[in-house]
Amino acid sequence: MSVAELHALISLLEDPDEGIYSTVRQELEQIGEAALSPLRQALEQEGHGVIFLNRAKALIDHLGTDEVRGGFAEWTGSDDHLVGQALLLLDRYVDPARSAEGLKESLQRIRQDIWLELNDDMTALEQVKVVNRIFFEHHGFSGTRGGAAKPADALPREVLASKKGNSLALGALYLAMAQELGLPIHGVNLPNHFILAYCDGGHLGEFSQDGGPGGILFYINPYNKGGIIHPDEVNAFLGHLDLPVDQQNCGPCHPVDVVRRLIGNLAYAFERQEELEKAERMRELLFFVEGCSAPQRTERAE
Repeated sequence: MSVAELHALISLLEDPDEGIYSTVRQELEQIGEAALSPLRQALEQEGHGVIFLNRAKALIDHLGTDEVRGGFAEWTGSDDHLVGQALLLLDRYVDPARSAEGLKESLQRIRQDIWLELNDDMTALEQVKVVNRIFFEHHGFSGTRGGAAKPADALPREVLASKKGNSLALGALYLAMAQELGLPIHGVNLPNHFILAYCDGGHLGEFSQDGGPGGILFYINPYNKGGIIHPDEVNAFLGHLDLPVDQQNCGPCHPVDVVRRLIGNLAYAFERQEELEKAERMRELLFFVEGCSAPQRTERAE
């Protein structure tokens, strides 16, 4: 089907006849993801009636969901598991009608600003200080304080717009930058809080004399503007919770686990705001990603 024919088909969504709409919908569903961009373009044009807008949005939601799930299936099976790519997929899942270009440009702008300040002669601590300065001071990110869980505190696009987020959202954005810059920083699923770890790749996956995860030079607290945390402090925190100092509680986790935790966080936040349909939609995505990522869940970050 030519581009002109596809646009002509989409224009028929305006027709109030349900029989015509049923035929058009079936044809667009058969076209699949290739119909998404023209549908989004049509939504941006003025002059459409309520019937067209409702039908176009419903089709975009349906086709966009399939597109994002396919993207997540590819992402979980990839070798690099770049968190930035998963954040773009998550944004499209939340609102399939919206273009991800703006979000992509925002992420690349931050990455570029950090890259310009880094050099190969820097120590691990110096590298993190550069990332912190650009991310928290220059771009102005900070942690949200108090109150009930809100979706805006975890949604990547909302956090990038407001410059405020919870520890998980800030940590995921920080991790996305670190991965693209080749820094050996990994997520850590610390109970009740999400932090990051700067790792010595040569010993990552080994265990220290006290039985805890080895290869960690220090931890990074994204909620506290990238504050440095000594491993002993994390060990003491776990001790207060009567939890073991082990790989599960304070070791580097797989990027898939970071994304799974973020999706689950969003499901909880939507539920607390009584947006139950969106909460259920997030749970469906979480179950899908868990199903795709079963082989990776037992892997340690590399």
